[in-house]
Amino acid sequence: MSGLRIPRCAALGLAILIALVPVSRSAVAKDPDFPFSPIPERPVVPVVADREWGADAVDAYLFSKLQTAGLTPAPEVDRATFIRRAAFDLIGLPPSPEEVAEFLADARPDSEARVALVDRLLASPHYGERMARLWLDVARYADTDGFAIDGERFTLWRYRDYVVRSFNNDKPFDQFAREQLAGDLLENCPEGVVATGFYRLGPWEADNMTPEHRRQDFLNEMTSAIGSVFLGVTLGCARCHDHKYDPLPTADFYSVQAFLTPLDRGDTPAELLPFEQTVPFLRGKEAADRELATAKVAFEAALAEVREKLTASLAKPAAEITEEEIEKEFEKKNEALKDVDGKKLLDLRKKVKEGGGLRYQAQAVTLTRLPADKIAAAHVLRGGDPFDKVSPVVPGFLSAVAPWDSPIFQAPTAELANDPKQRLRLAEWIASPNNPVPPRVFVNRIWQQLFGQGIVSTANDFGVAGGGISHPELLDYLARDFIANGFHVKRLQRRLVLSRGYRSATAHPQAAECARIDADNRLCWRGPFRRLDAEGVRDALLAVSGRLNPDVGGPGFYEALPTGVETKYEFFDWPVSAEIERRRRSLYMFQRRNLVHPVMEVFDVADANQPCERRRPSITAPQVLTLLNGELGHEGAKALADRVRREAGETAAAQVERAYSLAFGHKPFTTELDLCLKFLSATDEAPVPTTGDAPVVVDRLTRLCLALLNSNEFLYLD
Repeated sequence: MSGLRIPRCAALGLAILIALVPVSRSAVAKDPDFPFSPIPERPVVPVVADREWGADAVDAYLFSKLQTAGLTPAPEVDRATFIRRAAFDLIGLPPSPEEVAEFLADARPDSEARVALVDRLLASPHYGERMARLWLDVARYADTDGFAIDGERFTLWRYRDYVVRSFNNDKPFDQFAREQLAGDLLENCPEGVVATGFYRLGPWEADNMTPEHRRQDFLNEMTSAIGSVFLGVTLGCARCHDHKYDPLPTADFYSVQAFLTPLDRGDTPAELLPFEQTVPFLRGKEAADRELATAKVAFEAALAEVREKLTASLAKPAAEITEEEIEKEFEKKNEALKDVDGKKLLDLRKKVKEGGGLRYQAQAVTLTRLPADKIAAAHVLRGGDPFDKVSPVVPGFLSAVAPWDSPIFQAPTAELANDPKQRLRLAEWIASPNNPVPPRVFVNRIWQQLFGQGIVSTANDFGVAGGGISHPELLDYLARDFIANGFHVKRLQRRLVLSRGYRSATAHPQAAECARIDADNRLCWRGPFRRLDAEGVRDALLAVSGRLNPDVGGPGFYEALPTGVETKYEFFDWPVSAEIERRRRSLYMFQRRNLVHPVMEVFDVADANQPCERRRPSITAPQVLTLLNGELGHEGAKALADRVRREAGETAAAQVERAYSLAFGHKPFTTELDLCLKFLSATDEAPVPTTGDAPVVVDRLTRLCLALLNSNEFLYLD
């Protein structure tokens, strides 16, 4: 070190930076071997003196870490805050005023009342919808290809509905993973073929590359997704070279990829399952059939007109003129067709040939397998170039995870490389209770959902370049408990939601002092500040205004775009669905990669082009303008005002109390009630301008409701 000189100004700056780093960062571990090391059979639970925090192992781990850092936990939230927090976390919807009143009036001890509430929320059909949204973010779900053409994938809704059903039915996570990775190879698994839609969720570029590069991109995307989604490692970083930080050699990337080489991108017919024939599906199919019948009549009429116009120039009877001949005459710009809308005719023809909309040809799923003679041997590729093969590889697992005593998981052999069910080995390896990585990764995702950030803050990257591990012993304890109790997700969530740590308030009496020690709240000394996600904002607006359509499943709907946004593009249109469909939860909105709905985008919806480990909520002016001036906010405010009038009558005080109960789950404070009554009783001197060309008078109750829907209390959990 004698040869190293640091300028005085640089040394001063370095000292200041070191002083500013929160002390708790030293307690955040970064161990490259942690995600791969075995989970202890019997993790040691710390003993704490506090009775409240020592009653459950989860809280004991949290409290012990807080004590070590010299921190005290925040006080516990009240019942009203707890029910709102739990409802949004478990079903993604606000509790109704009646549900809040029932919970507050429950005479049982708090612990028993909370158990009853959480059990009811976990049993709700909306639970699966909430959990599906979280999983679909990670799994990079969208209904289109992305890139230039952004072609539609009209049958991927079946995968989305599969995820909803899996969580509602409390399907064990190991089976959930097994079905997505190799469901088409499992016996007695009718949903397996639909589940393997996981492989087709990523973006797809159909043009501008050689077939070899296109195929290799498909394999690379699937391999990287398996690494991020199930293993919590940036496996894609080992595609061109050994991983720079983690024990992931390039050979590992191509060994995992070797399991996938028999796969191809294409559709395989699969009959619609009984539980997929939902009310929205049948309603949509009926509408599509009507549309098809209308299109057929219009097409035949237009075709007859064109044939009649061509009889003279083609010198043949109209009935003998074929569609191919008509196409050629349009290309030659036949003078007889100068007044005919050729594009309209072609659009009608396409609609008829597609059967009234591909969304309802539900027999297609999204995975095929290559014939045995078309499967090329896998190789390590220099720099990831499919034309520069270095050495052949056989299917294998991550070398950092020690093999365990089972023939299927031992070192791979050339014979196994030709096994037609080799991908089932990958699924069994990932789903095995002996594999320490997937349970840690999934448990961490659930923790992140409920506590705002994970025990590993980078949920897709447990490695050295990730955010580090704040409570490694707690993560191991939860992972072992998860495995021992059959990988049941509802049980895990139930335990965490009932923990004392989950009930910590966001306000802390010594917040400034705690923030100096742990600025990022990695040690959970208070509850997290959380804004509703994009879907939560829209769904809450529909719910409190009484407009939410609770129908589950079926093809996605197209929400109306704001005025001024284009709906017709070179490769696709944006049709607007019927109003009854557009009142469904945002989970069911048709998710296009190249045209994200502006309301979803402004509230930080996930980027579907890659596995999204965590939404990154922002606070921006466009969010305020969207709700205050946009159609979504105004429609919600008007519907809420109409509901308030129906349920509370014309008495102003009753209206204010009902509006507050619907929007926030509680009655207004005295000062709030007085201000609202004063506002409602005032007289407008001039009309209030809205988005139209002429000023429109908006009644004061609607304007009050608009203010409530724009408040922090509505947009934040607590």
